[in-house]
Amino acid sequence: MSSITSISVASAVARASIAFARRRGYYRVLFESGPVDAATFAALVGVPEREARAWLAEQVAAGVLRAVPSPDGEGEELLLPGEFVPILVGDRGEPELAAARAMLGAHHDELPPVLRELA
Repeated sequence: MSSITSISVASAVARASIAFARRRGYYRVLFESGPVDAATFAALVGVPEREARAWLAEQVAAGVLRAVPSPDGEGEELLLPGEFVPILVGDRGEPELAAARAMLGAHHDELPPVLRELA
């Protein structure tokens, strides 16, 4: 497979994963809960932890989620960056997204490719 084809496939997989998560409200859960580990995310959205880990890994690979140290310093949690929220959660002018809209404006040039396609 050529590198152009593999990039196209990776982009298509990322877009499909994002569409799947939007329909199920996963980004809203991440926005409202803050950084989470896979077990917590699985419990919040009602899926097996194995499925949660697979989806979260897809999101990290696409640059949509970031790994951050857990509060206890023993592991990592995953964070939905604030500047991505208006794109992924859907922005209908809600007041709680005002800061995220400002962050998106300030960091628009730094969006991962898959989010640039959606912005």
